[in-house]
Amino acid sequence: MQTETNRRGFTQHFVERRLLKLSDLQKEARDAGLDHKYLYRVYIPEYPKPEFQVSLLKHDTTGSGLCGIREDEGFKSGYGESFIWWSLAVGPEEVKDAELRLLEKTFPGMEVEAAEQQNFLWRFATSPAFQETSRLGSFRFTFPLQEVLSAYRDQYCCGAQPVMRMYRTVLYTQEVMHVVLVHSPANEEFSRLPLLTDDPDAVCVYRDGRFIWRPEAMCANHRYKLIHRHQTRQMDACSINPPQFYVWDHVAVALHVGQNQMLKFTLDQLRTNLKFCQPDVVNYGSNGEDPDDFDGAKRKVKRLWPAWSGPLEMQSSLKQSLTVSDVQLVLVGWPGVGKSSSGNTILGRTAFRTSGGPNSGGTRCCLQRATIFSREVTIIDTPGLSAPLDPEVRKEIFRCINLSAPAAHAVLLVLRLDVTTRAEETVKLMEEMFGRKVWSRTLILFTHQDRAEPHIQNQLQQHEAELKELLLEKVDGYQVLNNQPDHQDPQQVWDLLHEVTKRLSEHNCLLNWEEKLGSVDRPLQPDSWEEPQRFKQDPLQDENIPNTDLLVLKLSPEEMKDAELRLLEKTFPDQMEEEAAEQQNFLWRFATSPAFLETSRLGSFRFTFPLQEVLTAYRDQVSRPL
Repeated sequence: MQTETNRRGFTQHFVERRLLKLSDLQKEARDAGLDHKYLYRVYIPEYPKPEFQVSLLKHDTTGSGLCGIREDEGFKSGYGESFIWWSLAVGPEEVKDAELRLLEKTFPGMEVEAAEQQNFLWRFATSPAFQETSRLGSFRFTFPLQEVLSAYRDQYCCGAQPVMRMYRTVLYTQEVMHVVLVHSPANEEFSRLPLLTDDPDAVCVYRDGRFIWRPEAMCANHRYKLIHRHQTRQMDACSINPPQFYVWDHVAVALHVGQNQMLKFTLDQLRTNLKFCQPDVVNYGSNGEDPDDFDGAKRKVKRLWPAWSGPLEMQSSLKQSLTVSDVQLVLVGWPGVGKSSSGNTILGRTAFRTSGGPNSGGTRCCLQRATIFSREVTIIDTPGLSAPLDPEVRKEIFRCINLSAPAAHAVLLVLRLDVTTRAEETVKLMEEMFGRKVWSRTLILFTHQDRAEPHIQNQLQQHEAELKELLLEKVDGYQVLNNQPDHQDPQQVWDLLHEVTKRLSEHNCLLNWEEKLGSVDRPLQPDSWEEPQRFKQDPLQDENIPNTDLLVLKLSPEEMKDAELRLLEKTFPDQMEEEAAEQQNFLWRFATSPAFLETSRLGSFRFTFPLQEVLTAYRDQVSRPL
């Protein structure tokens, strides 16, 4: 193992000519006498080691780097190096495929219950290799692997296939980087390095136009433990506290081009594959040259590609991509605020009838669907709010919601900045219609942006007093939509849908209607959004409770385990006895009612008697012989 200082001033230890598995890297480090904070840790919770079949590469850069790439129409080797650096990009589809392969490998010969298996791998994908944030700059190019290799083949290999070799394994403080070298077959400089062969036990290989990556440390921080549910043939993530920290690994791809040489792409290719990234907590590219926020990034990209009509997308997290697929939007607001026009703007067509004015709006809901940015979006346009709340209107809204169930959903509260928002009345009606929990899934949508001058913040300041309760105490955030028919701006629609899916994911609003709001057989009821009401007074003072001694059954842990065993024997009458040892206790997770809890609603002291002792005392003191 050798040691050097890289261009950023960080010490790195490396082993050339090999892509080392963690056990081999530990041995190399020990033989070199290296004292490492994370590498030697032993007591790490069990975590998955999947196989990803990767067909995308990513290249992160700063704002000035973006300008250079645009000007040069491609990527350039810099800092005196001869390489252009890329990393494997693992997307949600690759994660889902890896989950399925892991399940099939874990439970061989069994048909995996794919419909019942929940996505779990994203919970372990906490290393920077999987994150939507970036340590190297605010702009990310994500290219199809074959597009990059084709460009390299045509520009540096005279049409021949590039050669791939094992370059080195690099160890930083917590990061392990496996480097794959790609070079021209005419270049003999790297012939001493081993070829990247299709080894079934290797960390990374190239096969059938994809990189096969088998990470051994996909978690930067271990907040979950992998659980095997053998009887249901499923895997799950169980949260642990406190989290554990270990090394994390990833694969970098170094394209050899020579010093100050370019890998060219068309401007359309560059813009198509460009996204914005939020900066990571650790940020090597932070030098004041990146835009402060997404809005600044949009302005910069618009200046560089002025003729481009599509939106600048923000990189989404795996959680957001995997847990929120289709989206349902319920448009709510007073008559005349632009609900129907907003629905038309989002869908990109005239789907809802509009009339305008404070007396506009129908009495029935209207439901429309469309595929927008590869996501199916359902929009429910509701009748305008009215005070007092019309029970028939509420019934109509929930009837329409039930027609599209199940779906992750959000409520868009549509307001106009140039008219009174009736904030206090709005809050009251929203909670009366949907319940107090509605605000966790509500986003405020300000319409008629073209009338908000000179900037929306000025309008918000003018209406601050009226909106304070609604904005600051109920809803965290808002979006602005110019819903004029002649205004075509896909960026505002993308921003809105991104914010909705992000909010649904963060607030765990991924509900199926069947779980929390009812089912098609049992119509949705708004009251089911409410939290269960706790006792507001001492139940012993309730005049409806009879004046008698109340004894309650008390279940012990042993009785809980016995009940589990009987339930398993009843459910799987032919189950092999030796598999019982693998069964984890599970019944306690469902024992959440007050009947099972260690807390009390009746006082701070609890007597727990053996049943027979109570019955014996009762027999001797109360019972009369017949």
